[in-house]
Amino acid sequence: MRLFALSAWSELVRIFLPSTLRMAGAGIQFLCTIIVARLLGEHESAGFFFWSSVLMTSGPIATYGLEQIALRNVPRLHEAGSEKVGEFLASLRVVSLFVSFLIGFGMTVYAVFSEGPRGFQLWHLLPPLTISAIAVTLINGEALKGLARPVAGVVYGHLIPVSIFCVLSLLFANRLGSPGILTLYTLSYLTAPLLLRFGPVPDFRQKLFTLPRWESFKSVLKEGFAVFCVNLFSSFTFIVPLALVELTCPPAEVAHLTTAYRITILFYVLASSIHGVFAPEMSRAAEGPDPLRPVLRVYLKAIVFTLAPLSLPLVFGIAFPELVMSVFGEAFKSGATALRLLVIIQAIALSLGPV
Repeated sequence: MRLFALSAWSELVRIFLPSTLRMAGAGIQFLCTIIVARLLGEHESAGFFFWSSVLMTSGPIATYGLEQIALRNVPRLHEAGSEKVGEFLASLRVVSLFVSFLIGFGMTVYAVFSEGPRGFQLWHLLPPLTISAIAVTLINGEALKGLARPVAGVVYGHLIPVSIFCVLSLLFANRLGSPGILTLYTLSYLTAPLLLRFGPVPDFRQKLFTLPRWESFKSVLKEGFAVFCVNLFSSFTFIVPLALVELTCPPAEVAHLTTAYRITILFYVLASSIHGVFAPEMSRAAEGPDPLRPVLRVYLKAIVFTLAPLSLPLVFGIAFPELVMSVFGEAFKSGATALRLLVIIQAIALSLGPV
C-alpha cells in the first residue's frame, strides 16, 4: 500500500510539477512588472513595458515553428546519440537567428522612426539581439520537453530568464531608465542558453550554432512556414494596435495599457498550464473509434477545471480594476478601464476552452 501511494504521488508530481513551475515563473514575471512600475513610474517605465511586450509577443514568430520541429524530431535523433541532437538543434538555432535578425531589424527601423528628432540611439540595436535570445530559449525549452525532460524545459525555457531579470531589476532598476532595463532583460535571456550548456543534459553541450546545409535550410523553412504564419497573424493583432497607441498616445497611457495586458497574460499562462495536464487524456480520447464524445468530455472537463480556480480572480479584476492597477502605483489607476476590458475578453476566451 505504501509503495502504491508513493508511486501515485510520484506520478502526480511528474504531471503537475512543470505546470506549477510555469505558474511560478508567471508570478515572478508579474513581480518584475510591479518592481519596474513602482521604481520608474508611469512615464519612465512606458518604453520598457512597450518594447518588452512587443519582443516577448514576437518571440514565437522568430522561432518560425522551429520549436515544434525540435519537439517532434529530437526523440528520434536522441536514439542516434547526443551529438546528432546537438548538431540538429545548433542548425535550428542558426535558422532562428536568421529570422530573428530580419524581424529585429524591422523593429530597429521602427524604433529610430518613432524616436523623432533625437534619431538613432544605441539601445535601438537591442531588438535583434533580444528577440534572438528569446527565440533560442523557446527552442531549447521545447527540445528539452522532446527529450522527456519537461521540468528542465520549463526551468531553462522560462523560469531561469525571468528569475535572473527579477533579481537584476530589484538591484538596478532605480538607477536605470527604460533602455537600461531593456538591456537587463536582454541579458537575462542571453544567460539561459549559456547556462544550459553547463546543465545536466549532454545533448546541449555540443556546438551552440552550426550552419545547416542548403537543402536542410530550405526544408526547415518550408516545414515551419505554416506555424510561422499563424504566430505572425495572432501576434500582429496585439503588436499593431499597441504600436499605434505608442505612436499616438502619451507615455503614461502606453504604460497603463501594457501593465493591464501583463495582468491578463497571467490568466493565459495559468490556463495553458491547466490545459497541458489534460493534453495526454485528450490525445488518447481522439484515438478511439468514435472520438467526438470522449474528446468533448475531456474538453469540457478542461474548461471546468480552468474556470474553477480562475473565476474568482476574473470577477475581481472586472469588478475592482482600480484596486488591481494600484499594485503598480497610484498613477496606474487610470488604466482600470483597459484592464476591465482585457479581463472580460480573457474570460470569454477561457470559457471557449483550450485551443
